[in-house]
Amino acid sequence: MPKAIFSIWWDDRLGPMVGRAFPEMPVLSSEEAVTVFMGHGVNQETEVGYSKIQNGLVISYMRPPNCIGVLVNENENSAAVERNLLRLIPHINFDSDQWDKELEKAYYVLHDLINETSGEELLLNPGVKKLVGDMMSKRIESLKPKHVMKATLRYPQAYDYLGNDNDEVIRLLKDLEDEEVLESRTFGRKVECRQCGDSDLTIDLLCPNCQSDDLHKVYTVFCPKCSNQFHAVIVDDLAEVTCLNCRQPVKVNELSVIDVEPLCNKCGTASNDPKIIFKCATCGKQLKGADLLAGTGLAYYFRYVSE
Repeated sequence: MPKAIFSIWWDDRLGPMVGRAFPEMPVLSSEEAVTVFMGHGVNQETEVGYSKIQNGLVISYMRPPNCIGVLVNENENSAAVERNLLRLIPHINFDSDQWDKELEKAYYVLHDLINETSGEELLLNPGVKKLVGDMMSKRIESLKPKHVMKATLRYPQAYDYLGNDNDEVIRLLKDLEDEEVLESRTFGRKVECRQCGDSDLTIDLLCPNCQSDDLHKVYTVFCPKCSNQFHAVIVDDLAEVTCLNCRQPVKVNELSVIDVEPLCNKCGTASNDPKIIFKCATCGKQLKGADLLAGTGLAYYFRYVSE
């Protein structure tokens, strides 16, 4: 179980502000708060961040200007903590005016989530039991990913009024248009396959030199055991890698990727600028420029009734 959960936030005029923690822990210094924020990138663009402060490893979630940090125990599975931190976020009221109670509740909910998703508790899940059984009996040989990018429309200004569920926000806006309260007008462009009309994409990477798709990826990764960075070539069917600093094996699902550079197995070219091919995830059509600009976004306006 993590040591503590705490809140910090960023004030554009005053900089990092240190909030509450549960259980009580030594108060973060301004420098440590900046370190946590920097774990999310210079512009706070990364949702989940990793940082090392005097008290240990911190895994944090950023929803500007707020940041929720989890101080992790030594030898704790940081990848599992990250997954459960993301599961925890919907349970946190970021607009609360009682952060003491909010963090106490969050700490115990995180504890419950970690228990429910590990050990015997995890295997009691009916869906998990059936999946494991089918894989044991080889009815399912393996679970292979299909990498799909979903091109979505978002209406951030509406979130303050209608909640953060983007799909539900869009449904409500359409409901309001049906009731003739709002009207939609074209705005910008969106990705849309001209063959099937879908907006989901897959991406293939090709070597910029020989056009081969036989690429390995050289990753810069964060070792959860020694808290150092190292380089590793990640290939298919790999379960673990050895940290070049502490020489300990690390499971690939525990690695946090900091940077990546593709390496061509055919011609040996290493480049962080591979050729990118977009395909429709539904029908498989290779998307051209016209497809990437084919769809029309919609902006919503209040519908005024002419007298």
